[in-house]
Amino acid sequence: MKKVLTTIALSLSALVATSAMAAPQHDPRYAPHKPAPHWDHKDAKKWDDRRWDNKRGVNPSRDWRVGQKLPNQYDSKRFEVSSFEERRLPKAGKNQQWYKINGDYVLVNDRNDKILRIIN
Repeated sequence: MKKVLTTIALSLSALVATSAMAAPQHDPRYAPHKPAPHWDHKDAKKWDDRRWDNKRGVNPSRDWRVGQKLPNQYDSKRFEVSSFEERRLPKAGKNQQWYKINGDYVLVNDRNDKILRIIN
């Protein structure tokens, strides 16, 4: 009886050992779990106005000129500046609106969407 129990115990331990060696080491399912990175306030810049651009952030003071048409993606309430006095901007005239895009202020004619002024 002692030989039978010893044989069973050895065969089970051999079975467990061979199955542990057979696990693929390169399979990502067996990789240790990495915790998700924590949100950092520095990452907020990544989710700024630039998420509307394809590959890089637009710099209105460098990329745009007075007289050009404001791109449609920036013509929304999200970019409008309502408290221009607090930001020390000149008062917008009739049919004009200030927009804040990537830190620059852009004054636009609402009728034809032409850029009237850019302040960085």
